[in-house]
Amino acid sequence: MRSRKVWVGIILVVGLAAWAAFRPERLWIDQTVNESFETSVQGTSTAAGEPQVLASGQFHKGAHETMGAASIYRLANGKRVLRLTNFETSNGPEVHVYLVKAQDALDNDTVKNAGFVDLGDLKGNVGDQNYDVPDDVDLTAYRAVTIWCRRFGVNFGTAPLQAAAMRPSGPVLLTSGSFHSVAHDTRGSAEIYQLADGRRVLRLTHFETSNGPELHVYLVAAADAADNDTVKNAGFINVADLKGNVGDQNYDLPDGVDLDKYRAVTIWCRRFGVNFGTAPLRPLQS
Repeated sequence: MRSRKVWVGIILVVGLAAWAAFRPERLWIDQTVNESFETSVQGTSTAAGEPQVLASGQFHKGAHETMGAASIYRLANGKRVLRLTNFETSNGPEVHVYLVKAQDALDNDTVKNAGFVDLGDLKGNVGDQNYDVPDDVDLTAYRAVTIWCRRFGVNFGTAPLQAAAMRPSGPVLLTSGSFHSVAHDTRGSAEIYQLADGRRVLRLTHFETSNGPELHVYLVAAADAADNDTVKNAGFINVADLKGNVGDQNYDLPDGVDLDKYRAVTIWCRRFGVNFGTAPLRPLQS
């Protein structure tokens, strides 16, 4: 009986240690934050001017799906702040925010070998949040933000940073095309822009098509789509519900969409599986 109690005690200790190390419940529980830029960051600025963007970039996945933007601001009082916006990654134990001394980090070894500055514990795996950047950090050397699980030495995801001086001041047109009719008369233009913060936006201008149930905007993995089967067979990304069948409108594109592959915009009626009209996209000549 005594031996049994000893074994039960050992099992409990081992189980508690494993729980403390892995924290499995965090796989299903998000920790959400929503820090305001105006009150938490801009509010510390003086009347000398607005916060200045020094560098910014978009997160890509590492060991876990990670998305959102990372931007470093200089405040009027000289303080520098890293802000994560529209941010989301997996939860986990001992997750930290690192500035990495590299252009990017696609694996774990890059973070370990390149060198890094630990900005602190990740405040939440979902939501907008701010982190102070030490005064002595050289942003020409530390050019990536990595979400790092220190417990297991894993790179959850990284945002390569581009200096503001290297980014265009306004939207850059990446590709465009004109709609042609398929099942319904459809007209107007489709254009994809790269914004200064790294986001890509699909804009429909002078747009008009028929109204109908469950209309969606698709990016299609084909050079064009003149029928229904091409859309179904080529593969597509559902960008969003069509906002209106008439008028100018904008749609954010998901991070990581390969525009060399998805080369057409289709207005698709999901209720009946019908292609209302398609705009084949042509990249700008370099």
